[in-house]
Amino acid sequence: MFKKLLPVAVFLFFIVFPCAVFAHQPQLIYLNQGDVFVDNPELSQAFYDELNGEPKNYFVESKNDFNLYLNILVPIPENFEGRYSVNVYMLYNKEYDGKEGEMLIVSDEEDIYTLDGLSFEWQEYYEKFGRDYYLKGPEFSKDLTTGRYRIEVFPSEPFADYKGKYVLAIGKTEAYDAKALLNVYWQLPLLKIQFFKTSPLQFFLTPFGIAGIAIIGGILIFLALIYYLMGAIKEAVKHRQAKTLLLTSAGMQMKQEIIKLLQKPAYNVTVGFITTAAKPQPNLDYLWNDWSIMKDEMGFNIEEVDIEGKTEAEVEKLLKLKDIIFVEGGNTFYLLKAMRACNFEKIIRKLLKQGKVYVGASAGSIVAGRTIKTAGWKSGDKNIVGLKNLKGLNLVPFDIFVHFQPEHAEIIKQKIKNPKKRQKKLRILTDEQAILVQGKDTMLIGKGDAVVV
Repeated sequence: MFKKLLPVAVFLFFIVFPCAVFAHQPQLIYLNQGDVFVDNPELSQAFYDELNGEPKNYFVESKNDFNLYLNILVPIPENFEGRYSVNVYMLYNKEYDGKEGEMLIVSDEEDIYTLDGLSFEWQEYYEKFGRDYYLKGPEFSKDLTTGRYRIEVFPSEPFADYKGKYVLAIGKTEAYDAKALLNVYWQLPLLKIQFFKTSPLQFFLTPFGIAGIAIIGGILIFLALIYYLMGAIKEAVKHRQAKTLLLTSAGMQMKQEIIKLLQKPAYNVTVGFITTAAKPQPNLDYLWNDWSIMKDEMGFNIEEVDIEGKTEAEVEKLLKLKDIIFVEGGNTFYLLKAMRACNFEKIIRKLLKQGKVYVGASAGSIVAGRTIKTAGWKSGDKNIVGLKNLKGLNLVPFDIFVHFQPEHAEIIKQKIKNPKKRQKKLRILTDEQAILVQGKDTMLIGKGDAVVV
């Protein structure tokens, strides 16, 4: 993911701060001992170093002719009195005849140029990209031939003790690829802390820091957009998976529609009859009526299932061999709480993919929607379990209002005042209607036209 986002970050950086590329790539060498070998001497680089008792040597080897640019600087807060010079040498080999006729090859060097920091008038210089103050010393720019070179940095004052911080700028070509850009955001805070002894928070006031914040903000927005799109796609796919649901208002009043869904004779059909929602109800006549129609009239093999107090594994075991999962009506809040406790949503989604049929009656239909808010819109269901999160199983992308009577129209209008939202987010059922979902298709079945308020 990061590799995919990095080009986006680089693009945002150059769009937001196109001028910020005109800065040397920082190279922190003040903690390193020994000589420095410079790759690509024409690339603009700034070497931050501190002399600790001896001169510093930089070695350059180029297989092609190239332009060598040098500039020596000192950081004002850390080394205001420091003055440094630079010698440039070309390295080559000389051949000598040995005593016994052997050819000896001896390395030698030729002094090309000296940047004399002692006689030069150093000028104050503000580097706006890092927001740092320097004294800028002598510069050098010359086209050189293929070969090896040594650049020596040393104090200008006679008998100096070879100590103090300086910056050697090498090269003029400004170029920032993704790796170099990441290096800047790693090196600059360290420079603030270790080299300049200032707060790293100052980094965030630099153009690089501001651009970094903009990049991070852009990436976060990009990730949030991706997350949103993935969620939307996932949600769309979820509602288009192979599944069959029959969401009724009054249960077995829709028995003829249930018969049409059967793939085998009724006596071979097994039903998991979930009665949990009915447990708080004082009158269970509706439940036994549905039970009687299924068992006696239709000849189904029925097993009563109470999901309350059972684990996910226990509920799945009870339902996995059933053809129909019939969720009886009752108290919707009580039912949903029991479903959450056993992770019923995960179970039913798995079973629907396997070709099982979900049949809801009243509360069993309401819980299949996006939310169960409609359960409390009219006298009937009470939130006896104190349920605060009213999100349903989300098996269908709308809420369901059951047992509709004409007098309920005003209640629905009060709850959802925008007519367009009512049509999009709500399905209204009379006791003689049901919603049939088969795969991607959703349709209203039963008597009468769709209720629109």
